[in-house]
Amino acid sequence: MKVPSTVVGIDLGNSSLKAVRLQKKGDQYAITRVAMLANSRNPQDQSLPTEQAVAAQIKEIAGLVKASGAEVHLTINSLNSTIRYVELPHMPLDEVRAALKLNSAAYLRQSFENYTFDICSLDAEGAVALTSKIKKVKGAPAPTHGKSKALVAGISTAEVVLYFHAVRRAGIKPSSLQLAPVSLINAFETAYPQIIAAQAVALLDVGFFSSSFTILERGQPSLTRSVPIGGKHVTDYMAQISSSDFAKAEAAKLKGDPGVGEAVARTCAALVREVRGSINFFEKNSDHAISKIYLSGASARLQAVVDALSQDIGVPCEVWNAANGMLIELPADQQSLFTQNQVAFAVAIGAARSVARGAPPVAAAPASASKPTVQPPVGPPAGAKTGVKAPPPKT
Repeated sequence: MKVPSTVVGIDLGNSSLKAVRLQKKGDQYAITRVAMLANSRNPQDQSLPTEQAVAAQIKEIAGLVKASGAEVHLTINSLNSTIRYVELPHMPLDEVRAALKLNSAAYLRQSFENYTFDICSLDAEGAVALTSKIKKVKGAPAPTHGKSKALVAGISTAEVVLYFHAVRRAGIKPSSLQLAPVSLINAFETAYPQIIAAQAVALLDVGFFSSSFTILERGQPSLTRSVPIGGKHVTDYMAQISSSDFAKAEAAKLKGDPGVGEAVARTCAALVREVRGSINFFEKNSDHAISKIYLSGASARLQAVVDALSQDIGVPCEVWNAANGMLIELPADQQSLFTQNQVAFAVAIGAARSVARGAPPVAAAPASASKPTVQPPVGPPAGAKTGVKAPPPKT
């Protein structure tokens, strides 16, 4: 796979948009531009934004990182998305997508109507079957019978269509639309290859409306959970107890108000239970223990949040650097922005970095590509690519 010379990753966050521009420098990539833009939507509004509003913000942030001529990958953290790890029969990718669309309950144990799915096999044999063609070619080997564990990512088709048309309205031809938890997997894998190859790793991303939790067992995704609790809920609690509006409470939170720890404990109980339960389930069914949780998301900039989650979950938490091992060649006026908000850029970096290293984006939720992976009901093709790569054959 030919790697592009310039890659841009744009994280369409619910609170803010983040973007990074990677430029090839010899045999590696450097981060040469970054941007962060407050989302124009009402922080209390969880409904889908308009195509015009999304397009305007994409155009603005793409201009800030000089995305013209670059390969652009978008990533979102959606309340209407799902990531499942299931066993699927060995079939070509288009056939699996069609089967999920017609009868998702049979494979995912839950019915998803009007959803767009993409799939990434988590073993080499299943990956071969996914890349085979539907039509029979004389002399071509038939897909192997059997089943393989696969990552299935889905998002409401309405959102796929919304973001695809918005990004095209912004004057950009997108290469993929990924889901944020998958972008994080790719970010951590490329930033810490030695850790991910040898250990069981837990990633917790605290978003605005929701948070995601993923466990990787020696590089292979094992489970992903999404909980509708995030930084917004902490701010709402602080606004309530201080009788102030959301904006003032958010400003106080970001300044490290003494009440942040209590607010996290009060509002994140369900998130803590989900993380604890997921770790207990994994450790009972695995030979590995989770000794540390790696945090990302804008809220992880606050040490009070890190300390409160560590105490409540009962497992040490620490922030991590998605740009680890990369060159940083930012203009002087962007250095402090990136340094102060580095943990918030993890998703955007993950969307771009896995593609920059030459790993094909294989499965989860996109826009348009050379071979479209998702077909929305109307309009130009949209794809669904997670960016998760199939593991090599075991020897």
